Amino acid sequence: MMVRVASKHSAARTPKIIGSTKNLYESPRPGMLIQEFKKDVADNGLKKPPKHSRAILANEISSYLFSCLEGFRIPTHFIEKISASEMLVRQLDVIPLKVRVVNIAIGSFCKRFGVKKGFALSFPIIEHYYKRSDLGQPLLNEFHVYSLGLATPEQLSTINRLASKANVILKSFFERRGLKLISIDLEFGVAENRIMIGDEISPRTCHFIDIQKATRREKMRFLGDGVCDIETYVEVRNRLYRTS
Repeated sequence: MMVRVASKHSAARTPKIIGSTKNLYESPRPGMLIQEFKKDVADNGLKKPPKHSRAILANEISSYLFSCLEGFRIPTHFIEKISASEMLVRQLDVIPLKVRVVNIAIGSFCKRFGVKKGFALSFPIIEHYYKRSDLGQPLLNEFHVYSLGLATPEQLSTINRLASKANVILKSFFERRGLKLISIDLEFGVAENRIMIGDEISPRTCHFIDIQKATRREKMRFLGDGVCDIETYVEVRNRLYRTS
């Protein structure tokens, strides 16, 4: 059933939460918010957003992938896509952790552990980071999490289970579409007495190896390679609808 909410174009609204890539607005529905993906800086001043903007693509990709996870009984804050750049979401009590699941070594992981870029890990590694940008989002272990009161042992266990399950599902999903999921960053919160995945799932929070477009000489082609360019968003969006 379509949930009717006020359009951002029908009335002026003040964001409840302003982020670097998204804004959150109050919704007419109790316990729900409108999550708006912000336009690119280059789009400011345009009456009509371009067909391929990060805001539109991120909303489409995230809506699709949240629905996919919900189909596997993984709770997320996603309820419905309500416009090109907006989705209706459950309001979460945010747990201040960024959870990264690493399948293939790249970037800082290689530097920290002295492994070659592209090294496939025999077992996915779950890392936890303190979501404090003023502190540089430091890497944490479970004792930091408990001592700082960021999550209880029961909550962290659920978070790890959901992150691991989401990684397995999305890894298989993208492999069928010619992409290897290198790593994924997930955020969590509590609503309806349940821990749920929040934020977004898009090229901003995922890294990929493009299997289909890698040459024999390259062996691996890193899609975006850490840069969230518009071409990466378009490529990932197009792969969503491929079945083989």
